[in-house]
Amino acid sequence: MARKRLVLVFPPLSVPTSPPLGMAMLKGYIEKELPDWDVIPCDLNLWTFDFLLDSIRRGALHLTPQAMERMGTDAAGLLRAANVFKGVEGNAFYEMGPAYDARGRAVLEFTEFAGQYLTSAAERWDGQGQKDPILNKMLDHILSLEPDVVGISAIFSHQLPVGAMLGRALREGSGLSVVFGGSCFTEGVEQFLTHYPQSADAIVKGDGEGALKALLQNDMDPTGIPGVFYRAKQEIVSTPSVFQKDIDAFGAPDFSDYDLHAYYSPEPVVPILLTRGCYWRKCTFCVHYFSAGDTYRVGSMDEVINKLSRLVDLGVRNFYFVDEMLAPGYFVKLSEAIREAGLDISYFALSKPNKTFTPKVFEAMARSGCRYIMWGLESGNQRVVDLMGKGTVVEEIPDILANATRAGIYNHLYMICGFPTETRAEFRDTLDFLRTHAEHIHVVHRSLFSLEVGSPIYASPEKFGIVDTWKIADTPLGPRLGYRTSSGMTMEEARTAFQEALPFLRNFNPFGRYLGNYRDHALLVYAHAQDADQPRRFVHAAVQQALGDLRTS
Repeated sequence: MARKRLVLVFPPLSVPTSPPLGMAMLKGYIEKELPDWDVIPCDLNLWTFDFLLDSIRRGALHLTPQAMERMGTDAAGLLRAANVFKGVEGNAFYEMGPAYDARGRAVLEFTEFAGQYLTSAAERWDGQGQKDPILNKMLDHILSLEPDVVGISAIFSHQLPVGAMLGRALREGSGLSVVFGGSCFTEGVEQFLTHYPQSADAIVKGDGEGALKALLQNDMDPTGIPGVFYRAKQEIVSTPSVFQKDIDAFGAPDFSDYDLHAYYSPEPVVPILLTRGCYWRKCTFCVHYFSAGDTYRVGSMDEVINKLSRLVDLGVRNFYFVDEMLAPGYFVKLSEAIREAGLDISYFALSKPNKTFTPKVFEAMARSGCRYIMWGLESGNQRVVDLMGKGTVVEEIPDILANATRAGIYNHLYMICGFPTETRAEFRDTLDFLRTHAEHIHVVHRSLFSLEVGSPIYASPEKFGIVDTWKIADTPLGPRLGYRTSSGMTMEEARTAFQEALPFLRNFNPFGRYLGNYRDHALLVYAHAQDADQPRRFVHAAVQQALGDLRTS
């Protein structure tokens, strides 16, 4: 039987500091289950980023004065920043403060306006007109891999315009079957198929492994396959997803086709998924856990260690555990297993702060290589936290953060401004919490509240004081919504309060204000400080400076 080729594409554009996980997971599973298929990951995000920078280096692409103003540097400064992030210039990456911030700003702003350009170019193409030369180069690159089927894997909604253009061009221009999937499709699959009717033969929602396997076995006929959406006679048809309980059966991700040293981090940082779903599943603003079927599935620790060990054998020692949330008890078991296996690694993960994170738990985590935790604080006001369904007690959190810091684990906190019915005084409670406990807070990830279609708030708006909603704009995954509440700040008042707080919030990155924008870099910086046996001295001086800045803001 002739071998077939499935090319998996990860569309642009975001800063490629680490390889995408989804394609590696699918490669590992499909090649194990279907021996007649070769799976070829195509990180088009990294390819595009490299292509754009190389075009600037060769003088084939020129930065506008507006672009250089946004970046705070010229083309030479951007190219040097990229080299430093890749580790080309020795230890220059670990120059923190203003040096890192200048590079972080340049790369981040370049990525943003380049992404806007590519999105605009993709949306201008109507299927008949001339495609932008860069988009043509992308298509040529995909076709050079000689696919029989193309899968497009997306994490972020901003990847979808370029991904949709590629899907349509591959289907109409080359007669290829195209299937979409990825974690961005938690909601809005029907809207995507309506917005881009010519771009996909099928879309997978939920676990991608089984559905993709069935599609390939069935010559891409989606009929009756669980978790698959498709168009038939101008209607959208779907079959409910089925979620496999034994997640060990999915096997280990296969990164063998990746050049892990090609990414924009001086050492490889590799994402790994240890569990599926969220053990809490009660946050009222969230839609992420729905893609896992509102279930929480935990595999064996032996398989977790197998996944990590295979990558350690390839020279990887830095990991991002991308799980929705890991519980304290799981961290204890994981920490013991990592140490028993003798793995010398560094990692970071997400959780929510509760008092079962004791000093002993943090000490075990730190010994196993945990460098920082991204905590779902969200608010420093208990009424708001309760309305969010977080299940946390605000007055317990300071001790949790302090105990983590004492163990050598850094704290990144998520916060939301403008939750429905939140008052300005309640938002100030959050700012006061951050100010009071700044010594144990190293990054604040901040955002304005957004009403997500499919969230518990959207399903029962009256429980959250929402008295009216309206559509602000259409997106490929559904409408962006406005809302009015019976009390608290209006959307505009929340936006104003948020903007006013930004100078204060940006002061929380003692290593560099832009470090919070680069999660993988933060891991490397913290691990580097730990290896140098001076994390407390280095951080103490930086935190004291940050505290001084905060007091004057």
